[in-house]
Amino acid sequence: MKIILTIWALFLTIYAQADHHSEAAPVETWNCSLNEGKTINDVRKVSKAVGAWTKAQGQKDAQWIFTPFTGDTSDPGRFILMTGWSDFAGMGDAFQSFFSSGDEKAAAIFAEWTATATCNSRNLWTVESTYNLMQD
Repeated sequence: MKIILTIWALFLTIYAQADHHSEAAPVETWNCSLNEGKTINDVRKVSKAVGAWTKAQGQKDAQWIFTPFTGDTSDPGRFILMTGWSDFAGMGDAFQSFFSSGDEKAAAIFAEWTATATCNSRNLWTVESTYNLMQD
């Protein structure tokens, strides 16, 4: 039953759009900690490599890095990497190309990623903007 409700909710977010809201777009988050000897600059380096690879594939995405500056700072190497796409087809193409195509460059980038960070969870979300006053 939970699976049916989850699928139903996913379809509703795809087709529902309210006035003054953006359409829901898919994002992926990785909740991670830096491996010993690595810094957030190493994460940025891997992110830039993913971006260059994505661009070479003719795909479009975006990435953000979240780092805590207050609250639970017990793990100073903790961060979240978020990747977003404009639609589900783009996300699917990206996953297929990066993880399943056997592309050696993608495999090397992912190997560098796993050498850089250990992630305790990976989640898929939909995100929508309800307002944005930063561009006014």
